[in-house]
Amino acid sequence: MGLDIYLSKKTFIGAMYKSQAIAGSFSLFKRGKKIPVRLERLTYVIEDIFHGRKTHWLHHWLDIELPEILGNAEDQEISEDLMDRLHQACIEVLAHRDKPDFREVCKEKLHCELKPENREDELNRFLDAVEDLAKATDSSEKTDDAVFIVSASW
Repeated sequence: MGLDIYLSKKTFIGAMYKSQAIAGSFSLFKRGKKIPVRLERLTYVIEDIFHGRKTHWLHHWLDIELPEILGNAEDQEISEDLMDRLHQACIEVLAHRDKPDFREVCKEKLHCELKPENREDELNRFLDAVEDLAKATDSSEKTDDAVFIVSASW
């Protein structure tokens, strides 16, 4: 078992309020059986926008940057400012991936110490996770009705 970190986007829909003017239709099935969900009763839509497996570096970053300690299996709302800082850190790390100062930038921006003996596949998994996290924290994910939630399990 390892450390998993989830970043979710929770968007208020409020379909039960006519003033929200929610329209559309959908059908959900699980193992071939229809799930009875009625649009007019939806309050929120929750999307898992990032799932990091064994992302100890991200847990360490959150330990440093979050005002409260992230507990096991607890949801914690995170601010837009924190999302922006995390996004910027990921972008800067990715911009330095092929530069001599890459390891220093990782340490400074993501509080992550990459060891020189890390295998190439480990480094590629790290970079893939940073890239996925950069996409998940991009400003295009933000709307007035959305909040972001982080949780971890170990």
